[in-house]
Amino acid sequence: MLLRKIISILFFGLTIFSFAQCKTVENKTTQDKPSHQPVTPMKNDMIISKLNRNKSMELHVKKIMKPGDPATHFEYTVYNAVTKKIIKQGYFRGSNVDWNDDTSIKLVPYIGMEQKPTSENPDDLLQSKTQTQITIINLNN
Repeated sequence: MLLRKIISILFFGLTIFSFAQCKTVENKTTQDKPSHQPVTPMKNDMIISKLNRNKSMELHVKKIMKPGDPATHFEYTVYNAVTKKIIKQGYFRGSNVDWNDDTSIKLVPYIGMEQKPTSENPDDLLQSKTQTQITIINLNN
């Protein structure tokens, strides 16, 4: 009978000890995560440099991600590869800026969710459709 009491007291103590250990591990993991940092960190100001196929011009694209805006903002500059003279530069909000061919770049717009037209005028609808097409910028002067 005495042996049975000792064994049950040891078993009860071990059970409490194991539950206490699980609780402290759980508290440590929640304390490691700071609550003031954003859930999805955004990487701002990525700069990409690309040469065209014949390596006569260089395209520098600075990608800027803004919180709450699904589209990417681009600052682009095209240089002459030999003289480093600026040929063209600009700002664009869309999904991509890249070489189209050796003498032009293409600006791909961001296409979001389709929305109900705000006007019944067909001319307004045609103007809004042109904003979803790729823009080609010719660099030959």
